[in-house]
Amino acid sequence: MDVRRSIAGLAAVGLLVAAGCGGDDGGDGDSAESAGGGSTEDFCAGFNDINEQFANIDPAENPEALDEAVDLLRDLDPPEEVADDYATVLEGFEALADIDVNDQDAVADLQEEFSGTEDAFTAVSEFVEREC
Repeated sequence: MDVRRSIAGLAAVGLLVAAGCGGDDGGDGDSAESAGGGSTEDFCAGFNDINEQFANIDPAENPEALDEAVDLLRDLDPPEEVADDYATVLEGFEALADIDVNDQDAVADLQEEFSGTEDAFTAVSEFVEREC
């Protein structure tokens, strides 16, 4: 398994460059706190701008861009429908931004910590595909 490819894949899924895989439609309820209740239109506009700006980043080669993307993602106010799932996705990005993605042990720990969050990534992906 190529660790860089896995992390880049996590980034791609989180930024919705590619559709999420598998899982059902809901979050797990143990995500980070999120304001929620923002408008779908504002959320989609902001999300699409971020996605367009950072779609091709490689966190292994450009960790500063990942940090910038995380800061922008933090500023979004997701609609209540996806607020919990979005908080989980954001938490994954914050954790990714906090590690050296070239450190295979740190990457493995992160993958283990966020295993089981695929449903949240899928829910946000489906929301963006449907609404944005």
